Amino acid sequence: MNIGQHIYIIKSEGDTYSSIAKDWTASFRRFLELLLTRLSGEKVSINEVYAHELDVKAIYSPYTMLVPVISDDLLQSPNFNEEIKTFHERAINKGYNSITWNSRIFKVLREPQKAHYLLDYLSNSRGYDFFHFNAGSDEPVLYDDFTGPTSEKTFWMRLYDLAYDVFKVMDNMKSSENELSTITHALNPITIFLAEVGADLHSQRDTLKRELIRNGYRVLPDKTMPKDMESMMKGVRADLAQSNLAIHLIGTDSGKIEGSNSSIIELQNRLATEYYNTLEKLDADVSMNFGRIIWISPESINPSVKQRLFIDNLRKDSESTHKVELLETSLEELKGLVLKKIQNGLESHDKNMVSEVVVKKTIYLIHDQPEGEKCLIIEEFLRRNGYDVVTTSFEGNPDELRATHAENLKKCDATLIYYGKENEGWIRSKQKELLKSMGMGRVKPMGPQAILIENEFQLNKSLKLNEEAMILHGSEVFCPEIIEPFLEKLKA
Repeated sequence: MNIGQHIYIIKSEGDTYSSIAKDWTASFRRFLELLLTRLSGEKVSINEVYAHELDVKAIYSPYTMLVPVISDDLLQSPNFNEEIKTFHERAINKGYNSITWNSRIFKVLREPQKAHYLLDYLSNSRGYDFFHFNAGSDEPVLYDDFTGPTSEKTFWMRLYDLAYDVFKVMDNMKSSENELSTITHALNPITIFLAEVGADLHSQRDTLKRELIRNGYRVLPDKTMPKDMESMMKGVRADLAQSNLAIHLIGTDSGKIEGSNSSIIELQNRLATEYYNTLEKLDADVSMNFGRIIWISPESINPSVKQRLFIDNLRKDSESTHKVELLETSLEELKGLVLKKIQNGLESHDKNMVSEVVVKKTIYLIHDQPEGEKCLIIEEFLRRNGYDVVTTSFEGNPDELRATHAENLKKCDATLIYYGKENEGWIRSKQKELLKSMGMGRVKPMGPQAILIENEFQLNKSLKLNEEAMILHGSEVFCPEIIEPFLEKLKA
């Protein structure tokens, strides 16, 4: 099947009346088709549809991908708003090859947009800004020039990022779910947290990101940064928990967060410091954690007093902070050093695996099906820190599922139940199963049991939890500190 025929560019009716927008969208489509044809090796013909004509029920399939060219006019379209919700409803419970619904939407922004609820709704979908702000000013520079002397570093660089991401989803759609999982694990054993940057370093970050992806590494964040501070912090913490290496690029611009006096650069650095300090406190196995790299651009010119103080503090702190390497080199040298650091880390880990026979503790992570994506982050964190993890299975008939569950309870060293959506019947049944596990052929004592509750308000007074289970109060986004008491008890 030619998946390239299932891509839809959605444009606003206003494009008809603006020759600039009309020409831009037409060129954008033609160039994107060209790049995708080269990447996929098959002819790609992208569909164009106006917002008022969009009919998701008519075009929907497990392969459908949407590329909305965002504008004020598009966001105000009642039909577009309704059809995006329809796409979500159709796709959310019919995931194909582990590809989530929002991973099949690639929103393109030709110019900055004011806050709009639909942008918040699509905040986890991939976003591509075809503009940037001049450092030190609020003036946007639009990527309207496709052939000029700077187009290679603006329009074409961003278009290639978009084409490559669409191609990866197309490629994944051709694989079965099991094959995709195997391939993804084999080709992307390393995840890099590449921190967001100020306006002066967007080009450098894109260059480094592209280099990492071409070398087979997964790069986070892979979604548009949310606007509000709380969601932003949750997203950064979740990305750090999945990463083997954190890289921060520091320049002249502090990356001021819209609507506040805070800096995205400082925020990410603070959260990364907290995360690595937590790992140290947990005495975690960090053989697959390669630490942090802080790169200060040698081209930084006249930073503000606040930014200069921040950079000076980074230089001082890096001398005493564990696993932090501060560099002030060219971008090309940085790329080489990053790749070498990853390679050295992998080689060191492989040697340790050969020279040491380690009996790993096995944690059974129990969750309901809707919480699978959230628990994936917890699973990755535990695995990277030296634990074997088995999780709830949802594949097979009821008898097979019960047998797998009983086997996991019999063999695990500890259990961690994730209680997300309020479902008292489900949590009660899981606790009963834990109590019965000793009579199901278990030959070793049960280790610590913990229940990680997403929202403390879910604790109904009538709900009696197992007295032996530790109650851990979490949030929608996983933070390693939450399970620190559980892991400490498992080690003891």
